Amino acid sequence: MKFFNYKIIFFILISIFFSFSFSTYAQTVNIDASKLLAHVEVSLSPRSGSFVEGSTFQVPILVNTKNRSINGIEIRINFDKNKLSIVNPTGGTSIIGVWVEPPGFDNTRGTASYVGVIPNGIITESGLIGTITFKAKVSGKAVVSIASNSKILLNDGLGTSAQLDTVRAEYNILAKAPDGVLIFSDTHPIQNNWYNNNTPIVSWQKDEGVSGFSFILDNKPNTIPDNISEGEDIIKTFDTLTDGLWYFHIKAIKNGAWGSTGHFLLRVDTNPPAEFNPETNFLTTSDSKSDRTLVSFFTTDNLSGLDHYEVGVIDKNQPATQSPVFEQAESPFQVPLTENGKLQIIVRAVDKAGNVRDQSVEAHYSSGISKFFRDYPVYILLGIILLGILLFILHFLFSHHIIRYIRRIREILKKEEVTNKNNTVIPKPEQEDVE
Repeated sequence: MKFFNYKIIFFILISIFFSFSFSTYAQTVNIDASKLLAHVEVSLSPRSGSFVEGSTFQVPILVNTKNRSINGIEIRINFDKNKLSIVNPTGGTSIIGVWVEPPGFDNTRGTASYVGVIPNGIITESGLIGTITFKAKVSGKAVVSIASNSKILLNDGLGTSAQLDTVRAEYNILAKAPDGVLIFSDTHPIQNNWYNNNTPIVSWQKDEGVSGFSFILDNKPNTIPDNISEGEDIIKTFDTLTDGLWYFHIKAIKNGAWGSTGHFLLRVDTNPPAEFNPETNFLTTSDSKSDRTLVSFFTTDNLSGLDHYEVGVIDKNQPATQSPVFEQAESPFQVPLTENGKLQIIVRAVDKAGNVRDQSVEAHYSSGISKFFRDYPVYILLGIILLGILLFILHFLFSHHIIRYIRRIREILKKEEVTNKNNTVIPKPEQEDVE
């Protein structure tokens, strides 16, 4: 009976030991399955900014596939319906080739959608899905985000959903400057427009009986100047303002009483659009003496917003002349190439303040050999590998005198054949019996 009790106690201790060991081991092999999924990033540009009541601004929706090919897009957008409304959810310029449903929006619910497919898939770091034009309704903070039911499908033949990484955007809607003293500006005449002049000149009207003005320039829309007169001048120049929104506030004193304050908005943007790199793809036509170059480009502007693109072409085979003629264009843009043609293609991005960013890329006509190298890189690489193997084998044979040994063996075999033939006795034919 005692022996039986010892066996039971020993079995319990062993069981506890193995249970603890296996539980510890199980904890060490836990794997976060989400880290094994392909990640795709969808973002809004810009992610922040300040806009005045009643103004409109554009928000491009961008996708970074992170070196994975995708072919299906279902993006759902949520926005603050109380602060913003959509004017146009344009899908004119988009990486989506076939729309499953046209870009749509619902201002009563605060939603927008982009659903479509990309034939043959795409790999991109900043692919443009679409551009939403918002209108600022009332002051406050407005949030725009990618809905959780959005999907990006991988181009893997299985329709696998990628793991979406999203970042929401927050915009500050500023109150519109109220009316007051009549103010105008020759350098910045329209308050809703952006200007690349950071030395604005502001003027105002002086009514009869006014003996002085008090004014101030700051970044706040509703500032009230103090009650100290700056004189009777009706014009003021401000030097080298930083980029952004500036408000000029002024009030007049008449018969010893200060009147209501007038406000005037100045929009200053002296920075060009963000840097970008145009890309070229060559399209060979049935005419072997001509090609077409497809130029693709995209950039953003975080302050005034992008207005349009222009493209100019310089023929490098011609003598240097004046600047090329630019024409307004959209991406992608086709440029014809003639035989022996060498072109410098300049893409100009212009923001709404008139700032310009020029980026260029070169393109030249591809000969038959260069086309072969461009169109069949796999076969060329395979040929190089096979040639290398052949050279290695020949080097091995010569370096080890194997070929010389093979020749010597062949000579010995030939000598033995000759010897065997000379030593062979040819039997005489038997004579037939004659009766």
